[in-house]
Amino acid sequence: MDISYRVDKDILYIAIEGRIDAANAPLAEEKIFAIKNSNEDKHAVIDADKLEYLSSAGLRVILKLRKVAPKLAIINVSPEVYSIFEMTGFTEMVTVEKAYKKMSVDGCEFIAKGANGAVYRYDSETILKIYFAKDALPEIKQERENAKRAFVLGINTAIPYGIVRVGDGYGTVTELLNATSVTKLICKDPSDMTKACKYYIDMLKSIHEISVEDGLVPDMKETALGWADFVSAHIPCEQAKKLRALIESVPKSNRLMHGDYHTNNVMVQNEEPLLIDMDTLCMGHPVFELGSMFNAFIGYSEIDKQTSISFFGYDFDTAKKFWEMSLKAYLGSDDEGLCKAVEEKAMVIGYTRMLRRAIRRPEEKDSPAKIARCKEMLEYLLNKVDALTF
Repeated sequence: MDISYRVDKDILYIAIEGRIDAANAPLAEEKIFAIKNSNEDKHAVIDADKLEYLSSAGLRVILKLRKVAPKLAIINVSPEVYSIFEMTGFTEMVTVEKAYKKMSVDGCEFIAKGANGAVYRYDSETILKIYFAKDALPEIKQERENAKRAFVLGINTAIPYGIVRVGDGYGTVTELLNATSVTKLICKDPSDMTKACKYYIDMLKSIHEISVEDGLVPDMKETALGWADFVSAHIPCEQAKKLRALIESVPKSNRLMHGDYHTNNVMVQNEEPLLIDMDTLCMGHPVFELGSMFNAFIGYSEIDKQTSISFFGYDFDTAKKFWEMSLKAYLGSDDEGLCKAVEEKAMVIGYTRMLRRAIRRPEEKDSPAKIARCKEMLEYLLNKVDALTF
C-alpha cells in the first residue's frame, strides 16, 4: 500500500495504490489524515486509479475521511473495486466514479491542434481529442455541456459521447463518420479554396444568427475588457484609455460565437460543415470573433511563419489568403475599403489579446518580438480606429 497526494487549485487529490485491508488500515488512516490535516481548506478527492482492493477496514477509513470532508469524491475506480463500493451501499453516500477506458493515439492520423488539445482520427467512425492539461475533467465536462447546448440551439455539432484516459491525461471520443476538416480541404488544394471557404463561412453565419440568454455562455465583451485592463500597464496611458473606451462602446450582444473559430475546428461530413471544440462557446459582437480569427490566421504566425504550418499544415501565405477570402465572404462584399476597415477593427481586438498572452508567457522564444509587434500595431490602430462596430 502506498499513499501520495497532489494539490490542484482548491482540490486535494489523494492517490491510493495497492490494497487497504485490516493489516494496514491503521497506517493508511494515519497517512490520509496527515495529508488532509495539512490541506484543511482543500476539497478531498480520492484517486483510486491504482487501488486494487479495499476491505471493510479500508471502507471505514474512507467513512472517517468523509466526516471531515463532506464533499468527498472517489474517482478512477476499477470495476472490481466499484463492485465493493456498490455492494456495501457506498455509492449512495459518496460520489464514486468508475475508471475511464484507456486508449492510445499511437498510429492514429493527426487531424488538428487547438489551444487546449489535439485531435486524432481513431478509426473510420470516431475522432479522439486529447487534452493538454492533465486535470482536464472539469474542462471536458463543460465542453460536453456546451456541445449539447449548441446542438439544442440548432448548431450542427458533434457531441462527445465518451471520456477516456490517454496516458496520464484525458480525452473525449466523438462519432464523426468519414468526416474531414476544412484544414485538410485547404491542404489538399491551396490553389482553390472556394469550397473550403463556403463551408467555413456558412457555419460561422449559422452560429452568429443564434441569440442566447444572458448567463448561458460567457460574454466576450467582459473578457475583452479584462484583456484591455491587463495590457494597460504596458502601453501609453492615452492608448490604454482609448482601447478601453473602444471596447466599452461596443453594444451588448447576445449573438452566439464559437470563440476559437479556425479551420481546424470545422469538419465536413456528408457535404455539411460540422463544428467541434466547444469549450470556448461565448456571446457578443462579431468583432470579437473576427479578432480571434485574425490571430489564428495571421497574428500568431507573423513573427515565426512556421507557426502556421505547424498549427494548420498550410503556409502563412495560404492562411493570409484564406483569411481575406473569409472576411469578404462573411461581409458579403468585395469592397476593399470596407474589408480593410473591418479587418482593422478586428486587429485591435486581436493584438490586445495577443499582447496579453505574450506578456504572460515570457518563456516562449518569440514573446519579446510579439510584444514589440503588438505594441507597434496597437499604436498605429488606435490612432486610426474610432469604433469597433460594423
